[in-house]
Amino acid sequence: MAKGIREREFQNLMIQWSLPMGWAFTAGRSLPRETTQTVVASLLRDAIVRLNPGVIGGFDVDAVVEEIVATVNAVEGGLVRANEQVLRLLRGHKEFRDADGVWHTLKVIDFEHPTANTLVVSDEVTITVPGKTSRRFDLVYWVNGLPLVVVEVKSPTANSGWADAAREINDVYAAEYPWFFTPNVFAVASDGLKLRFGAAGAPTNLWQPFRSTADDENLSGQADVQRSVELLLNPATVLDMLANFALFDTSGGGVDTKYLPRYPQMEAAHLIHERVLAGGQKGLIWHHQGSGKTLLMVFAASLLLADTRTESPTIILLSDRTQLVRQTSGVFTSAMGSAYFHQPATSQELRALLADDVRGVISTTVHKFADAGKNLSTRDNIIVLVDEAHRTQSDKAKSLAGQMRAALPRAKFFGMTGTPVRNLATDTFALFGEETDPGRVLHRYSVSRSLLDGATVPVMLDPHPVAFDLDDQALQAEFDQFADDFDLDDPDRELLSRKFGRLTSVFANPDRIHAVCQDIVDHYLAGAYRNGLKAQVVAYNRELAVAYTDKINELLAGFEASQVLAEVGKHSRITAEVNISVSDAKDEDPAMRPFRLSEAEEEEQKRRFLTPDDPLCFLVVTAKLMTGFDAPNEGVLYLDKPLKAHTLFQTITRPNRTWVSPTGFVKTSGVIVDYIGLAEEVQRAVVDPTSPGTGKGGGFVTDLSELVAEFRTTFARIEDLLVDVDGLDLTVHGYESVRAINAFLDANPGTAEVFSKDYRLLARLYPLISTDKRVAKYRDGFGLFGSVYTTLFKKSSDEERKERLGELGPMVLEIINAHVHSFSVVATREEALVLDAQGIAILKELMALVRPKPGRDGEDKRPPSAAEILDHIKAALEKGVEPGSAKYTALAERIKQLRDRIIQNSQDALEFLSEALRIARAIVNAGKHPDEAVVLDDDHVGVLSRIIHDHAPPGLTITERNLAEEIDQVVTRTLARSWDNADARNRGVRRATAAVFRKYLLKPVGEPYDSTVAYIEAHYLVD
Repeated sequence: MAKGIREREFQNLMIQWSLPMGWAFTAGRSLPRETTQTVVASLLRDAIVRLNPGVIGGFDVDAVVEEIVATVNAVEGGLVRANEQVLRLLRGHKEFRDADGVWHTLKVIDFEHPTANTLVVSDEVTITVPGKTSRRFDLVYWVNGLPLVVVEVKSPTANSGWADAAREINDVYAAEYPWFFTPNVFAVASDGLKLRFGAAGAPTNLWQPFRSTADDENLSGQADVQRSVELLLNPATVLDMLANFALFDTSGGGVDTKYLPRYPQMEAAHLIHERVLAGGQKGLIWHHQGSGKTLLMVFAASLLLADTRTESPTIILLSDRTQLVRQTSGVFTSAMGSAYFHQPATSQELRALLADDVRGVISTTVHKFADAGKNLSTRDNIIVLVDEAHRTQSDKAKSLAGQMRAALPRAKFFGMTGTPVRNLATDTFALFGEETDPGRVLHRYSVSRSLLDGATVPVMLDPHPVAFDLDDQALQAEFDQFADDFDLDDPDRELLSRKFGRLTSVFANPDRIHAVCQDIVDHYLAGAYRNGLKAQVVAYNRELAVAYTDKINELLAGFEASQVLAEVGKHSRITAEVNISVSDAKDEDPAMRPFRLSEAEEEEQKRRFLTPDDPLCFLVVTAKLMTGFDAPNEGVLYLDKPLKAHTLFQTITRPNRTWVSPTGFVKTSGVIVDYIGLAEEVQRAVVDPTSPGTGKGGGFVTDLSELVAEFRTTFARIEDLLVDVDGLDLTVHGYESVRAINAFLDANPGTAEVFSKDYRLLARLYPLISTDKRVAKYRDGFGLFGSVYTTLFKKSSDEERKERLGELGPMVLEIINAHVHSFSVVATREEALVLDAQGIAILKELMALVRPKPGRDGEDKRPPSAAEILDHIKAALEKGVEPGSAKYTALAERIKQLRDRIIQNSQDALEFLSEALRIARAIVNAGKHPDEAVVLDDDHVGVLSRIIHDHAPPGLTITERNLAEEIDQVVTRTLARSWDNADARNRGVRRATAAVFRKYLLKPVGEPYDSTVAYIEAHYLVD
């Protein structure tokens, strides 16, 4: 890959940061290996001899090295399975036979003393085989000659970012040379401003930052990247990840998967491990909901089982739902085999396993401890890891948790929760928290860190109040009484709802059902559906869940919904299904029996909901699936049921999982549409009981009304700023308006900066509120501001543009593309084609006439200075046209006239542009040889851009400059393509030109369109 100096500088920085940690630098070209080899065999051989002094004398070491190399180079069965086998070998789990036929395990890596290994970091490491394109890895970190980490970097000032680097590793390097990645622990991608690591081949949304919960969470930019390098690429971390945290699920029945930990999972797992070794009895792990607590339990269990000091423990993974059992079984089956992983189907089976002193992992639910009795097992190396510890854990002797503790009196208990509870009935802190831990929490991963890391997305609370035929105050009083200080399960809620029959009747009113369901369908089809997201509806009770499902399906089959589906083009019909608790007891309501799902049917329903292309888009529930259901593609939850405390918190975090659609849409937030008016209750539900200063909404829940108000205020500030723009109409999103604002901002120093700052805030707010009816009247103005901002964005310097890109992020670029019907930011990010104050290379097309063609030895590729530009014009004219001739004089005079022209209004500007196009065409034709077409260098811009740059009169705004530049881009793209014939080429160039004009809100007819087509044709049509 060709590199710019800045990318190489950043690459060197990473090497410099690595050296103090024990890595030694050896240039890739200086490694003792052939470019066809994955392993540096000499370093591996030396390590095996050094690390196995007691037994290595009985081995043919070269044969051992050959066997390891053969294992590394074998990728049958796919990269994930090959990676699992090689890492198993590196962990010392593979046996080798010595000369006497005796089998021994050999140490390949010293995990206890990381710096005792041969640690090498290399740059520009080439890999090639005959018949394949050779590839070059930016950085490779070798341990004893084995490539454990591959790094791809991008320049901090380039257009590409860390995600492009990750895709390059996945789609190019790992795809073409998978055997180089069989020893790989993880890969790293960075653009100098952000760093992410992941399993080679894993989707980019699974690549994660690596930080420390002890550091300042606001660390960003290069300082954040340097800290990440120091933490992640520390030899101890790399080997810890290899030895204890790289887990696999290749047991069959699904896609082979490699799991790597998030840094909070790694930190918490080590703390649990250390607490157990120190003889501690408990600990509370408080990680934000949706950030991976189930996988944390798996990592902690793996760490405990691998340590001989725990003396073959029994690890109980405890949940209040059976899904956890299925989620974890594959990982442990792959790691330990089925003999060490147990899934008791009944309470009797669980009691038998514990009574028989079974070791390994038991994955079960708390309900199976009912009637377990006392002292079922008195061992002290039973470790219970409790998922969602706030829900079923209580210190009451008769509770399920109380019976479990009586059955396992000396067990150690560690609770995982995102919503610890402290009330009269339950105190998660007292039950699991060690008094000596700060706030009784062993490890905390906060909401804010989760959001900054991208582990979860923020949740927007969008109130959609429903008008009731009751007095508002009386209704609120009933809600307050209904949501009293009780944690109510479903039967109690049903009992209380019957006591307040009027409340039930309000919810069951057919008019209300229709109004709510119509709003649900309209809101969903306007936003979430178009992005491939799915929805959950929480109804007041089971009967209403069924009624809502029927009504939603009725509306989805209607004409209006069908029109939206046809417009989007993904489905001809979408549906809703209900998921409610229905028992098989005799006294079950007969009307509910048809909705009872078997376990297999429920799993199939969830699978369809999680499948992006499946037409099942709504799940309607009342209690089930509100907690513990992990659906990353759920974008919106419609809440029409009074809830409180941790149940409310669990429910509103359903849409906070990260997700990237198959089409590339990145989910940046989840939405709760609230029909009850639970805003205040939400604020109470998410408050941190150990931190009195916790902000409103716990840091991740935002009331949409607040965002709308902020949007309106910011919009008004921009309106005030532009109040002196003559004749400006914000409802007219056209060329005249864009140009008028450009002229005003150019004429008033400092206004462009103020405008840009406020627009960026609007752009961040808009995707969160775009479907809200309260902002409908601002859409034209927002689109107009976006067009203006794009011109300013394009005008900025390198550093300013990079900074703005960092602030806006991919989300804002998507917004501008989706909602602004003019300039595209993505299209303007071609650095080589930008004219700016810092003199970005502006080599001109006519230089092809006065300099050697690209590729000749000795060519001077230095960009000309601004002062040289006019000399190039003159030289080109003198070469192409005889000085003193009528043709030369005419061209020179026309250029002089352009220089002297004064722009009075936008029409004059378009006339100027038309004349500039005609002159540009004449210059191209004048300099053309009859047997040779003019060829553009990719790093150059064209004649028109140069004329505009050199001769732009007062009054010509950035709008016309950008238009001229894009016209020259059409030239570049046209010349670069291979066309079947001239007619196809001409049609293609006219389509491209028309697209540019429409983008700039100009009609592709008349002037300056005609002159543009003529100018472009002049470049490649030979007279």
